[in-house]
Amino acid sequence: MVDALVFGPHPDDIEICAGGLVLSLRAQGYTVGGVDMTAGEAGTRGSADSRRQEAATGGELLGLAFRECLGLPDGALSADEAARDLVIDVLRRHRPRLVVAPIASDDHPDHSRTGLLVKEARFLAGCSNIGPQGEPWRPDRVLFYPSREPCNPTLIVDISAVFEAKMVAVRAHASQLHDPGSNEPMTNIASPEFLDQIEAANRYFGSLVGFTYGEPFVVEGPLAVDDPMPLVRGRGHKLFGWKP
Repeated sequence: MVDALVFGPHPDDIEICAGGLVLSLRAQGYTVGGVDMTAGEAGTRGSADSRRQEAATGGELLGLAFRECLGLPDGALSADEAARDLVIDVLRRHRPRLVVAPIASDDHPDHSRTGLLVKEARFLAGCSNIGPQGEPWRPDRVLFYPSREPCNPTLIVDISAVFEAKMVAVRAHASQLHDPGSNEPMTNIASPEFLDQIEAANRYFGSLVGFTYGEPFVVEGPLAVDDPMPLVRGRGHKLFGWKP
């Protein structure tokens, strides 16, 4: 059992899109697990073996309690019943309260289908007569993260204290990043500017709410809040020294 379970379509997506959230949760004492939908075997750069090792290293750097790979086909992930049942099985086995996944409107088909699968599986995992054997379990909520598409976030997580550690975990996926000595084809992730783009994006989202660095997430439906005051600190809380 874990408090939170983070899904990534490929082995580097958890680190890039939600690594700060994972580290922030871990710093607060929560347990977090990771699930890669595919092994990234169809990637333009690297190999299945190198990506498997990089995923293991990245998971260790994030402090994941475990990291599983569902073995679905990279570049051909389908939002079908068989794939949905794999996700249901994971949810029932690990029983997280919080689930994190890509937003279903993402431009990359593997990302959008992962988001759709996780959204459907979260609900159906609580139905006793649907899916594989296992005690029914329905997580409370899904946080959806953007990747290739801009979004208007529901919430932004302060990752200022863990940003550098997040980037160390991202760099564990060296086969995908810029290497001036590599003869492999160029990709967006392998561009010299990619790591700077992550920093710029996290700085931008952080600036919206007064953090140095922030990660954006979208939540479908209302959130239950006992004390709304911490949520209304806004930019002024950090920029102008406002204190309750």
